[in-house]
Amino acid sequence: MTAQVQSIDTTKPTQVNRKDIIIAVLLLIAGGVILVLGGFGTQPGEQAIFTDHILGDLFSLSSRGTLYTVGFMCILIAGLRLIRAFDSIQVVLTWGAVFLLLFGFLIWITSGTKLNITGMFQSMLTAATPLTLGALAGILCERAGIINIAIEGMMLSGAFAAVAFAGVFDSLWMGLLCASLVGGAMAAVHAVLSIKYKVDQIISGTVINILAAGATRFLNLRLLEPFGLSTPGHMSIIRIPLLADIPLLGPILFENSPIVFIMLILVAVINYAIFFTPWGLRMRACGEHPRAADTVGIHVNPMRYVSIILGGLIAGIGGAYFSLGVVGAFEDNMTRGQGFVALAAMIFGNWNPVGGFMAALLFGFADALQVKMQILRPLLPFINAYIPHEFLQMAPYLLTIVVVAGVVGRSRPPAEEGKPYEKQ
Repeated sequence: MTAQVQSIDTTKPTQVNRKDIIIAVLLLIAGGVILVLGGFGTQPGEQAIFTDHILGDLFSLSSRGTLYTVGFMCILIAGLRLIRAFDSIQVVLTWGAVFLLLFGFLIWITSGTKLNITGMFQSMLTAATPLTLGALAGILCERAGIINIAIEGMMLSGAFAAVAFAGVFDSLWMGLLCASLVGGAMAAVHAVLSIKYKVDQIISGTVINILAAGATRFLNLRLLEPFGLSTPGHMSIIRIPLLADIPLLGPILFENSPIVFIMLILVAVINYAIFFTPWGLRMRACGEHPRAADTVGIHVNPMRYVSIILGGLIAGIGGAYFSLGVVGAFEDNMTRGQGFVALAAMIFGNWNPVGGFMAALLFGFADALQVKMQILRPLLPFINAYIPHEFLQMAPYLLTIVVVAGVVGRSRPPAEEGKPYEKQ
């Protein structure tokens, strides 16, 4: 008797879902806009020239030809998305289209003029610095299982403390240290409310944000300004010899504010601590399965206290960037909602320090781009009007909404995030 074996094809049929249609339509619209900018927003023969303040002109591209190429490539990627071609690399193609669109937009605003590309990338890195530090603070808290929307309040408190103690001790570095400690103190309040008293963690974070906004304004009016402590100055740029002389990358990476260097070091250190040390494994276990962590001898709540306070220490440094790293003074609500953008960077980076840093760079690029657009002031086709600067200032926040709306469904937070733990 001969047995016949029939193979069964378990491959799922390729279908175009709603998400594919939405992404394809958005890419079609964006590609069409780029084509319109190429045809009507540039003049024949115009070049987009990218320069470096040391090397001079780096390269130039034909504005119209480049925009046509970018527009047609985006439309092609939209078509591939609709027919589900190259299904295994759809994510790569989509992100490639996003970067093409950003590049095309950069070509348009630079058409007929010059852009210092290294200066823009340096601005991108500095704008990403407080966002990265805020994202690191959120990652440490939420990987341990505690929701942290109080990053804004911790950063604002750090910005105030940096100025206050820098003036008292007549030392910017002492101000930076105290900013970190005050951020840690605010985080400790959040930890006590969330862990000991089991207050709803979102409510606790909101309270800290409101407390920081009110307390810093009151203390600024009653203490800093009357005693002349509100303008201690800002930190000088540090230039690392030899490394800063490397063409292109040198000025971007090795000629910055001290807080930028601290941020770069912390990204590497925290990524290593979370994913390559026993402490990081225990901390992540407290956020993923605290009951199992407790059964193997991990003290869940003490671990959460440590993680939250460490995050607050880092958020305080992020706040000091605004006051001591840039302005040299304290202003009411000077963090301008950057703590919430940092929260978006944390989600976009999938609760990973390197991912959060890359997301912060994307937001930093949007911020640097809107500053450059206010300087170059490109004309919109057909109406021959400049883009209002108020709209340009909205760009980083609009990007935050788009990114979180598109990515939050695919990101997976720690399983037990936001749930108090009681030892049984």
